Amino acid sequence: MTNTTENNNWWLTAIVGVLFIIIGIWSLLTPASTLLTIAYFVGFMFLMTGIFEVFSVSAGNSNWGWSLLSGAIDIIIGVLFISMPAGEAILVICFLFGFWVLFRSILGLGIVLSLKNSNIPAIANSPKGVILLPIIGIILGFVFLMSPIVASGFIVGIFSVAIISFGIFELYWGFFLKKNS
Repeated sequence: MTNTTENNNWWLTAIVGVLFIIIGIWSLLTPASTLLTIAYFVGFMFLMTGIFEVFSVSAGNSNWGWSLLSGAIDIIIGVLFISMPAGEAILVICFLFGFWVLFRSILGLGIVLSLKNSNIPAIANSPKGVILLPIIGIILGFVFLMSPIVASGFIVGIFSVAIISFGIFELYWGFFLKKNS
């Protein structure tokens, strides 16, 4: 392999990997801070999405009113998220997660049921157990809505594992680049 700039800077990739692993472990050890950070990040994303949507409204678009309304609602949600007290922000993010899991699982169940009745043999003959996945999701959605503590544990756990996994990959990639430089 040729000696490229990316290979010469393998150590930067490895450092990023170590930093992500540290952040992932830190997020496991400080779940309240992690949830608050996620909640404020979600609020910031709503705010930015709303601002971009409002400024990208085009009079030539026949749905410009809906885009403007959607952007305004996103801005309001973002401001509310960012300005609410920490405890409320954490609780809201847990409920949003619960509703999201519930909604996506109901949608998944509908898709599985509609595909079972399709004329496509590969889909109609898919394993019967696949229907259990959205049912499990629906049950989890209700559990998350009834117990924000359980939801918060899942959110922190999923976030932390994802960050640690990314860190391990970056660390591996950095040493792979070093070996092949």
